[in-house]
Amino acid sequence: MRRRLLIAGAAGTAVPGAAPGRSAPRLGFALGSGALHGYAHIGIVRGCERLGLRPHAIAGTSVGAAVGALWAAGLTANEIARIADALDWSARPALGSLLFGRRRNDALREQIERAVQGRSIEQLPLRFAAVATDARNGEPVVLEAGPVGLAVAASSAVPVLFEPVRIGSHELIDGSLSAPVPVEAARHLGAEAVVAVDIAYRPYEEAPRSAADYAFQSLHIATNALAREQTRGVEHLIKLDLHHLMHSRFDAQALIDAGEQAVLQLAPALGLARR
Repeated sequence: MRRRLLIAGAAGTAVPGAAPGRSAPRLGFALGSGALHGYAHIGIVRGCERLGLRPHAIAGTSVGAAVGALWAAGLTANEIARIADALDWSARPALGSLLFGRRRNDALREQIERAVQGRSIEQLPLRFAAVATDARNGEPVVLEAGPVGLAVAASSAVPVLFEPVRIGSHELIDGSLSAPVPVEAARHLGAEAVVAVDIAYRPYEEAPRSAADYAFQSLHIATNALAREQTRGVEHLIKLDLHHLMHSRFDAQALIDAGEQAVLQLAPALGLARR
C-alpha cells in the first residue's frame, strides 16, 4: 500500500515539562481534523492497544474529537470502528440547509452520547477535550466539560454544511479553522509530551479543476499552514498522506492500518516495544 509517512520523535532527548529523574512524562495525543481520513485515528487507537499504551490525555479536533471522545470513554478500536461504520457519511444536506445553514449534526451527537452512556466529559476515564472555533472572533475554544456529544458536534460543525453549536456565550464551528492539530489543548490537559497526529488533506494530493475545487484548495492550504505552525517543536509528530486511498474507492481498513503502523513505528521513540 503506497502512502507518504512522516514520523518524528524526541527519542534520547529531554522532554520539556518532565521533572528530573522521572522515567516517563505524561503523554497526550492531539488528534487532528481530516474528515474521512479520521479512520486513521482508529488505527492510532489500535496501535496503542498493541503497545499497551494508555495516554494521560486526548485532545481532538473535528473527526479527531469524535474518535478521541470514544477513546477517552474506554472504547476499543474495534468498537469505535463499528460506530464509525454505522454513521451515514454519504448523507448530504438539502439545498435549503446549504443556503441557510440550519442543519444540525444530530446523528453524530446522538451516536456519541449513546456510546459514552450519557457521561459528561468530566466523567470519562481519560482526560479529554474537543476543540471548536468561536464563529464571532475566530479563537479556538477548548471544551473540557459538559456533554460529550455536544462538544464533538461543535468541534465538527463544518461551516455551510452545519449550523453553529451554541454553548454558553459561544457560537461554535469546526475546530479545524483555528486548531487543526490541537497540541496546545493536549498540553492544557496536563500532557508533558504530545503525539500530534496530522491527517489533513494535502494540497499536493489532487490538482483542483473547478471553481469549487479552488475554494476547497484555499482552505486546505490555510489548514496545512496552521497545522505546520501548531506542530512545530512537538515532541512526537505523525503526519500521514492518506487521500490516495480514496481515489478509486474508499478503503476504511487501509486508513486504519496506516494509523496503526504509524504508532508502531513511533514505539521506539516512546520507549515502548511491540507486543
